Amino acid sequence: MASTDPFPAPAEAKPRDKVRPRGMWAQGWGRFRRNRSGMLGLALVSFVVLVAILSPLIAPYAADDQSAMLSFGSRAGPSLAHPFGTDRMGYDVFTRIVYGAPTALAVGLGTMLVASVLGLLVGGISGYVGGWADEVMMRVTEFFLVLPVFVVILAVVRLFGVIVVGTPLEDIPYLNLTTIVVLLGLFGWPPIARIARAEFMRLKSMEFVEAARCIGATRTDILLRHILPNAMPSLVVIIALGIGSAILSEAMVSFLGFGDPEAISWGQLLYFNYEQLKVSPWASIAPSTAIFVTVLGFNLLADGLSDAFNPRVK
Repeated sequence: MASTDPFPAPAEAKPRDKVRPRGMWAQGWGRFRRNRSGMLGLALVSFVVLVAILSPLIAPYAADDQSAMLSFGSRAGPSLAHPFGTDRMGYDVFTRIVYGAPTALAVGLGTMLVASVLGLLVGGISGYVGGWADEVMMRVTEFFLVLPVFVVILAVVRLFGVIVVGTPLEDIPYLNLTTIVVLLGLFGWPPIARIARAEFMRLKSMEFVEAARCIGATRTDILLRHILPNAMPSLVVIIALGIGSAILSEAMVSFLGFGDPEAISWGQLLYFNYEQLKVSPWASIAPSTAIFVTVLGFNLLADGLSDAFNPRVK
């Protein structure tokens, strides 16, 4: 018998009819997985991170082991005992490459941590407040943007560099790794500040921010809980690109001979062995390849993230 109820209760939705909303990050990850260059960059970065984490287990020798000098001599070619050969100081090149991975990642991540904090503070305040504060902060940002960072680093080396006597860098001033990271971070924040300013200016006039103001949300709450999470996709792209740039910059500083001799760096390996390029090319090719693969990985990762989180991508 048919029901005569004029207002029947709505039928309960079946599980397959329920649509779960996908967030911005989930949508971006879905597009990122379809980006071949981005996935290649993620694979390269994951490989470097894995090598850095497992370096004590992967490296066949200790970081300061020069026993190969006695058995094989310096500048020995690749062999089963030394897959990448030995350098002019008797170190196993493969071991030094493996132990250089944690240094490279520490430099990249540390530099971008400093740069991200400064860039978010300057760019966020500039974009949200506007007015004269925006003008002053952007002029300061442009000033730091045009400063040649390597000239500043060389000046700091000259003024505050440490001289270690009795080392291969005797009578040559150098900067420790922490100082290099801080200097690179202090001159790496302007691009992040410019992106943050643009995102904060765009988001502060959005409807959900106006709704948050109407219900009495504080300025700090609006910035941290509403604007910053929505600005992060664009900022993650520039941060990933900056990590590769910081690794390359540290390698260049070390190659010039101003790197920390107590830290194992790929640029430092190039500095010690570039003069022996014709005699033992493996000692220079190996660290060059490590730098290339790492920087390429972060650049491809940044390109993939840019395509995935670009609001124009459908």
